[in-house]
Amino acid sequence: MQHQGISVPFIRGLLLLSLAVGYIINVFFHESLTFLLIAFVILIFFVSWPGMAPLPRIISILMMIVGHFLFFLHGGTKAYWIESLLNNVGLIALFVSVPLLAYPLQNGGYIGYINKIIGQFMKKDMQVIALVVALTGITSSFINLGSVRIIFDLFFQRLGKMKKIFVKSMIQGFSLAALWSPYFAGVAIILHLVGVRFNSFVGYGLMMAVLCFSISVALISLDLRKEKQQKAYQEMAAASEAEQTATEKEPISYRKGLELLIVFAGLFLSLIFLEKWLHFDVVLLIALIAFTYPIIWSLFIKKIKAFTHSLKDYVFNVVPNIHNESVMIIAATFFTQMVQLTSFPDLLSKMFLQISQLSVVLVVAIILVVSLSVSFFTHQVLPIFVFATSLSPEVVGLKPELFALTLILCWGIQPLLSPIAATNLLVGSIFRTKTFEITQWNVKYVLTVILVASFAISVMNSF
Repeated sequence: MQHQGISVPFIRGLLLLSLAVGYIINVFFHESLTFLLIAFVILIFFVSWPGMAPLPRIISILMMIVGHFLFFLHGGTKAYWIESLLNNVGLIALFVSVPLLAYPLQNGGYIGYINKIIGQFMKKDMQVIALVVALTGITSSFINLGSVRIIFDLFFQRLGKMKKIFVKSMIQGFSLAALWSPYFAGVAIILHLVGVRFNSFVGYGLMMAVLCFSISVALISLDLRKEKQQKAYQEMAAASEAEQTATEKEPISYRKGLELLIVFAGLFLSLIFLEKWLHFDVVLLIALIAFTYPIIWSLFIKKIKAFTHSLKDYVFNVVPNIHNESVMIIAATFFTQMVQLTSFPDLLSKMFLQISQLSVVLVVAIILVVSLSVSFFTHQVLPIFVFATSLSPEVVGLKPELFALTLILCWGIQPLLSPIAATNLLVGSIFRTKTFEITQWNVKYVLTVILVASFAISVMNSF
């Protein structure tokens, strides 16, 4: 669709970028840009909504309609309406800024370095599979879906003939980042909603990620034993040895590895120290880091020219395509704020107060199961927003960090069972596999995580 030579996606991207920058200026420099931000939010909704995927488009408009119905029914004020639209606008800045972190990784030659490491040191198939899970989790922690294509290219020759195991390793590894990384949307969103600082949460998040990593590797290893009995496995193993190239056997310079370690450490330490020194919301700090860190990283590796060339792809292809997430955040925030005008939050709080007196394990399990069940019919953001805004840590009997971790776990594992989740759609297209089949492969892992995590969070809560 074109209008006077300017495409609608470009206008959409420009509005999203303007809203992100406007949010940072408004908060960081204490400017009063409320009217401008409201204008951007309204324009983004109406420009982006027609181009959304079918299900998010239906859900978002329903949330806005029902939200306005509740607003008028309960006599909401103009100030409350404005607050409801702008309450989580910083999350859009997060969606806009974080993709920039992918470009220095792509431009710095790190992918070839990792490939050499794999070729020389990873000889056993289970080692390679465990590395797929871990490496997908690490790269996803700051480049999100971009990690899927990178991991596919790195490991396809070795694991391509074991499609089921390869897919499970990638998708389950991808979900690990959602449990702890502040550069993954779910973590930043929920810490913001619950009011928990990243510094106090990160230890719990990492423990949960390690636990889920162990569950994933253990379950996949059982599948691997079954594959060993099949001829396809033997063919894959032989092929992986034969396909090691001369490049992989060359001496390895560890400079790239040291660079990568320094960059990763700097990325996360910068947030920890900035949160300690600057008492701003974690979402604002992440957006600031995501906008500035890629420039520093590119200067450090002398790839600033390549980074500036990458900005064309960022402006024309990346930012315009985050409209689904952005509109869903706007609609879900507005809807959940209007739900606060009703008696539903009180009823929910009373119910969970009674359950918490019986068992914390039961509280965590119910939140996980209900969030997953509701997500099948709506969107993962809706049940999580309702729980985050309607319940408090005191009511459910959890420490604030562990209440946040429970909701973050919901966010992380829900896409594993959703046939319309972006991860499953992307992996399905790469492997030419139906997304319903992919979700079935993850059922055992998700059920195990729910059971084990419910007890683990209860144990952590007791200390």
